[in-house]
Amino acid sequence: KHGRICMLATTGWIATDMGLRVPGEPFQVSTIEAHDAMVKFGNMPQILVWLGILEVLGFLAIVNMYEGNTGREAGDFGLRALYPSDPKGQYDMKLKELRNGRLAMLAYAGIVTVAVLTQDRWPFFDAVVKATGERRKAIAPASFCGSSARASHRGSSSAVACQAGPASKSLPFLRKPTNLEGLAGGEAEFDPIGFSDFFDVKWLREAELKHGRVCMLATLGFVAEQYYQFPGMTASPDALNRSEE
Repeated sequence: KHGRICMLATTGWIATDMGLRVPGEPFQVSTIEAHDAMVKFGNMPQILVWLGILEVLGFLAIVNMYEGNTGREAGDFGLRALYPSDPKGQYDMKLKELRNGRLAMLAYAGIVTVAVLTQDRWPFFDAVVKATGERRKAIAPASFCGSSARASHRGSSSAVACQAGPASKSLPFLRKPTNLEGLAGGEAEFDPIGFSDFFDVKWLREAELKHGRVCMLATLGFVAEQYYQFPGMTASPDALNRSEE
């Protein structure tokens, strides 16, 4: 249910940012202003009532399913438009809906967060360009409370947990990492969790390269094992259970 709602919400958000609007003066607002505009217009009570009715009916169907009174499956509301008739097609459709719904939940959360932080429209390219240009020093981004907290005066009565500073090129809503200069890729200024503030950046780069190389080999080996085996080694029908054999 949440996945379906987020798929609709993500589609609606992008469509609105692209300029599509429902006819009527109350609906000629931006995506960020939509909620407050609907509250002011008086639509929210009606929306809550109709959604409440649907939730009650859905809850009754779920109760009957739990009690074994019906053969209903989770999320099945009897809508069969574009629904495959063969079992394999039905399984594939369910799997696609699950995956797309999970992606939509992450996508909607990300879109809302970036839209509020940048006050810009999807796909937010203009906001990134502006953040890395002339306005970079004027931005007061949020920051994970790390080194900036340690840099504050310990004897001060008003402790400052996070301080504003230059913005990161990769993540304009976070501060610029200060310990990445001179490293390959350091110009991207990507260190969202602030590891470089607490650990030696050379040790971090060494570990990153080592883990990356191991994972590249592991990925190639995982795929190649299905088609090629070293002499004396037997093929496994399931690579996931290979370690148990």
